Amino acid sequence: MKSVSTGRLLLLLFVSVLGLLIVAACAAPAAPAEPQVVVQTVVVKETVEVQAEAACPTKKDHYKIGFANLTEDIVFTQLVRESIQREAEKAGNIELVLADNKLDGATALANADNFILQGVDGVIEFQTDEKFGNVIMDKFRREGIPVIAIDIPMPGATFFGADNYRAGYMAGEAAAKWVKENWDGQVDAVLSLELPQSGPIPAARMQGQLDGLLNNLDIEVPEDMIFHLDSKNTQDEAFRVVSDTLPKIPDARHVVAVNINEGTALGTLAAFEAAGRKDDIVVVAQGADPSGQDEIAKEGSRHLGSTAYFPERYGEWIIPAMLDLLECKPVPPAIYVDHVFINKDNLCEYYPEHSSCS
Repeated sequence: MKSVSTGRLLLLLFVSVLGLLIVAACAAPAAPAEPQVVVQTVVVKETVEVQAEAACPTKKDHYKIGFANLTEDIVFTQLVRESIQREAEKAGNIELVLADNKLDGATALANADNFILQGVDGVIEFQTDEKFGNVIMDKFRREGIPVIAIDIPMPGATFFGADNYRAGYMAGEAAAKWVKENWDGQVDAVLSLELPQSGPIPAARMQGQLDGLLNNLDIEVPEDMIFHLDSKNTQDEAFRVVSDTLPKIPDARHVVAVNINEGTALGTLAAFEAAGRKDDIVVVAQGADPSGQDEIAKEGSRHLGSTAYFPERYGEWIIPAMLDLLECKPVPPAIYVDHVFINKDNLCEYYPEHSSCS
């Protein structure tokens, strides 16, 4: 029994010593490994370009952009088109495809189809009929074509144009000031030459003019002496509807007309003059395009002034915004014109080239 116990003890001692030797061997520092050179080729430029194209599928070196103008029969819209053409040419990488919407929704829809057939990359849309806006925009969205809508909003498009209520209020306020100074604050009737087919945003322009006028008069104008007239955005139609309204206000000697644009203001003035009632009317308007400037500058004109929209500069804002959209850069949902009310006193400050300023 004693010899067996001694043998076991020796065996345990041997195993313990062997374990210590193994641990010591593992703890000893290993010889440094031979350095290895790894050659790796990284393609950066092509990868970055592919990622950029994937992130911005509309970005190109050269763009085809469609511009559908509201009409070519109005001075204001002619100036808009000329400014867009000028700035597109300056950009140097834009082919501009032009169309005329002719103040007609169905024509605007046909023009949209034609733009898609021609493979445009972006569209600048100036169309009047709110009912066609959804259909036109659906076509462009399906094709992934970014759109800027001028003055009349379209769902999903970037808006560019008037800060409508503010622009309107400025004109109405100016009319109220003149009435107080020249008619002792008396207004017998108000004519509002509107454009209902274009929806609520241009309507805000008209509401602003009415509020600017009526809120700043001390004498209230009866509701039944405020006439809302559909001008259809043209001088001829304004002349017609105002001529039809004049027999309803035979005794009105202090009439103020607020207008959607310069053409309707000129049509209103022409209707009063044709009726032999030129001195019964004063007008304010929106736009301050050359046709309005010429009337404002006339001696004895009944055109008090207009809120300026600077259509001759629209391209300076619209073309850079369209390029930003096509290059996937951030663009605000609405871009507004900085408005100024233009009258005879400050016309030459803003339009020194006008013939009356020489």
